[in-house]
Amino acid sequence: MRGGRIALGIAAAVVAFSASSCGSKATPPPSTAVSSSPTTSSSAQKEAFQAAVTALSHEAHVPRDSIAGVSQDEMTWPNSCLGCPKAGESCAQVLTPGYRVVLRVADATYEFHTNLGGVARLCSQSGPGYPPAPPPPPTPTPNQ
Repeated sequence: MRGGRIALGIAAAVVAFSASSCGSKATPPPSTAVSSSPTTSSSAQKEAFQAAVTALSHEAHVPRDSIAGVSQDEMTWPNSCLGCPKAGESCAQVLTPGYRVVLRVADATYEFHTNLGGVARLCSQSGPGYPPAPPPPPTPTPNQ
């Protein structure tokens, strides 16, 4: 019994340390903009939010701390594509619990759909589009 408490304490410390040492963080949506039910844990909400922030940061090449949460709603998607099938993609017709996470970068808004396993898909965006990607490195020219 005592060993289990020690292991639980160590695990909690590791989680707290890793959460605090992840560097810059996105601003989560205000608590009034998050809808949930008693069936979903706050850790599932946080994981869905972080999955969406990570996806946007990588896709748009923006720092995580420039991303702000607008809203987060608990959803049940009609398929394995989280309600966002891509052209030519086959989706299993299975009810999939997750979240709709709306994020903002500058004056652009992005809607991500997630499942409860940390998968996030960009489903729509509004505003001027993604911030521009950094320019490619210059191509060397041959000596003439």
